[in-house]
Amino acid sequence: MQGVHSFTNMLRTGNSNKTSDANSLRPGQMLRGQVLEIYPNQRAAIQLGGAQVVAQLETALSAKENYLFQVTSVGDVIHLKKVTESFTQPNRAAEQMMQQLGLQNNRPLTSFVQQLVHKQIPFTHNEVHSLATLLDKFGYNQTNRDVLMSMLTRNMPLTTATFTSMAAFQSFSLGEQINQLEQLLRLNNALQEQLSIFGKNDNVQSRSMVQQFVLNNHVQLEQLFTRLLPEQVSQLEQLGNRPLTPTQSSTFAQSLHQLLSQQLPFQIEESSAFESFVSRLNQLVAQGKETTTLKENVTNQTFFNKMMVTLPKSDQTLIQQWIEQSSSNARTDGQVLTILQRLNALQVPQSDQNMLRALLLHVNGTNPSSLPISDQFSHMMKHFIQTSGIKDEAQLASMAQSKSQTTNTVSTLLQSIMVEMSASDRQVVRQWLGNAQPSPAENQQIIKFIQRLNVSEGKVTDQQTIRHLQQLLTTVDQTATKEQLLNIMRQAIQQDTLIQGREVEQSLKQNLLAVSQQHPEVATQQIQRLIQAFTGLQLNMVPNNDQVISQQVYHIPGERFGLANDIQMQFEGKRRQGSEEIDPDFCKVLFHLDLQTLGETMIAMSIQKRIVYISVYNDHKDLKQVMDNFTPILKEKMSTLDFHLSSVTHKLISGEAKNDGRVKSANSSLDLVKNEGIDYRI
Repeated sequence: MQGVHSFTNMLRTGNSNKTSDANSLRPGQMLRGQVLEIYPNQRAAIQLGGAQVVAQLETALSAKENYLFQVTSVGDVIHLKKVTESFTQPNRAAEQMMQQLGLQNNRPLTSFVQQLVHKQIPFTHNEVHSLATLLDKFGYNQTNRDVLMSMLTRNMPLTTATFTSMAAFQSFSLGEQINQLEQLLRLNNALQEQLSIFGKNDNVQSRSMVQQFVLNNHVQLEQLFTRLLPEQVSQLEQLGNRPLTPTQSSTFAQSLHQLLSQQLPFQIEESSAFESFVSRLNQLVAQGKETTTLKENVTNQTFFNKMMVTLPKSDQTLIQQWIEQSSSNARTDGQVLTILQRLNALQVPQSDQNMLRALLLHVNGTNPSSLPISDQFSHMMKHFIQTSGIKDEAQLASMAQSKSQTTNTVSTLLQSIMVEMSASDRQVVRQWLGNAQPSPAENQQIIKFIQRLNVSEGKVTDQQTIRHLQQLLTTVDQTATKEQLLNIMRQAIQQDTLIQGREVEQSLKQNLLAVSQQHPEVATQQIQRLIQAFTGLQLNMVPNNDQVISQQVYHIPGERFGLANDIQMQFEGKRRQGSEEIDPDFCKVLFHLDLQTLGETMIAMSIQKRIVYISVYNDHKDLKQVMDNFTPILKEKMSTLDFHLSSVTHKLISGEAKNDGRVKSANSSLDLVKNEGIDYRI
C-alpha cells in the first residue's frame, strides 16, 4: 500500500501543520523560523511556518537567516530562544541540534529530526525522545517515519499502542484484511455476515449470506417492510427461501435505495426541531391560522437545507414557492404539510437504517447491476462509517453528554453510573470517553469508580446490569484497554437487555473484540491486525481543536468494487457555525484511487460559494479526451444539486521515474498537487 496510504499521510502532514497558527504554539516546542526584520529591544519579525509573528528574543540574531528556535513563553508576545546557529552550514547546525536535544548523532535519527525541522513541525524535548525510542524499536524505514510525523502533527500520544494502531491502519488494505479474515472465520455468524458486506464474494456466497441475513432478522425486517415497503413484503419472504430473479432483485433494491435516500441526515437537535416544526404547522393548518411567521423562521433552521435536498425536485419547488408567499394560502399550506408529514413518517432509527442498508448491499451482491455503481459506493461508504466501529467512542462520548432518553446501550448505562458519582468523578469519566487511547492508569481509575458504586440505590433495571458489570470487571488485569472495558460493558448489557426484540447492535469492531476474547485460538493475528487498523482510523479521525479547518479522513474497502486497494477520501473545510459539520458551500474533497486500468488517480474537488473546480491527477496523457466526453453530463448533474461546475482539468501526477521497483511515494505526488494551486485554507 505504499503509494496509496502515503497520500493521506502527506495530506495530513501538509494540512495539519501545527505552525499554521501561532496561537497553537506551546512553551517548550522547537521549530525552524526565518528572521525577517530586526526591531529595537531584542524584538524581531519572524516567519514561523505559515505565520508571521513579532517575538521577543533572548539572543542577538541576523536578519534573513534561519534558526531553530524554542518557545519559552506565549502570550501577547511570543518569547523565543535560539537553539542552533544559522542553517547556512547544515552539517554543523545538525550536529549542534542533536547535541542540544541530548540525542545520539547517528545518521538515521539526525535525518528524521532534520525532516521535522524542514517541514516546520514543532516538537518538544520529550516528544523527540519518544520518537527516537519508537524508531529504535520499530525501525527507521520511511513508512514508520511518516506514521510518527502524522502522530506528532495531530498531537497523538507517542506510545507503542498508538503507533501500532496507526501503522496497521496505514500499512494494510482494509479490504484485503477483511477478505482474508472472512475465509478463516466459521464460529461467529454475525461477524461473517458483517465481513461479507465489505469483501468480494462469488454469487453462491452472496445468495447464502442474504438468505441467512433475512432469516436472522426476519421479525424486524417484516415489521419495517409492512410499514414502509408493503409492496415488497412478498419478495422479502421469498429471499428467506430462494433467490430473487434479476428483475425482482432490481425492483427490490431500488425500493430500498429510495427509502434510504429519504432518511434525513439530522443531528439529534435537528430531528427535534424538524418534528416540532411539522407539529406546529399541523396545528396552524388545522386551526386555519396564519403560517407567515412560521415560514420566516424555518429558513434559518439548520435542518431546512438538509430537508430540502432530500425531497424530489417538484416538492422542493412547491415548498420554495410556499416560503416566498407573503401571506397564507390554505391549499398550499395543506400541500406542504402533506409532503412533510409523509417525509417524517418515513424516518427510521439509525439501527434500522443500518439493517436495511445491510440487506440492500447483500441483495446487490447477488445482482451487482441492481444498483448503479455510484449508489453502491454511497451505500457502502455510509454503512462502513456507521457499522465498522470507527465512530464507536465518538458516539459514546457524545451520547454520554446528551440529555435525550435513549435505549439501554452503553451510553445509557454510563449515564446511569455517572448519576451516582460526584461532579469531579463525572468529569473524569467524560474526559476518559473523549480520549481515544487513555493510559492503563486512567482505565483502572474508571474500574475503581464502577466497583465502588452502591447499586442498591439505582433504578431496578440498571441494578442487575451494573452488578453483572462489576462481576465481569473483577477478572480484568492491570493492562486492560479502553476498548476491552467498553466491550465488557456491552457483554453486561447483553446478559440483561433486548432492544426491540433483538440483541444489542454490535459494530464490526465490537464483534472482532468479542471473538478475540471468546475464541483466542481463531485467527488471532489477523483479528488483532484488523482491530488495530480500525483503531488507527479512529485516532486519525480525532479532531484537532487547534485548527480552524475541520478535516475528516476515511478509508473504505475497495475489494467489493474490484479495486486493488482501499478507497481514500478526505473532506475538509470550515465548520458550520455552532456545528461540527463541514460547510458544503466552502470545502474541499480529495479522493485517492488505485484503479486497475488507469492506475494511481487523485481527484481534488474544491467548492467555493457552490462553484466547483475539479482537478484529476493521473499519468495517462490521453485521459483528457475521455474526461471531456463526460464533463457536460457532470455539469448537468451538479446543476440539479444547485452547484455550478466551473472547470475540470487533467494534470500528470509526476514525470519522475519510479524508484526501487515500487510505485513512488506520494510525497512528490502531493507536492505537485499543492504546487498546482490547490488552496487548502478556503
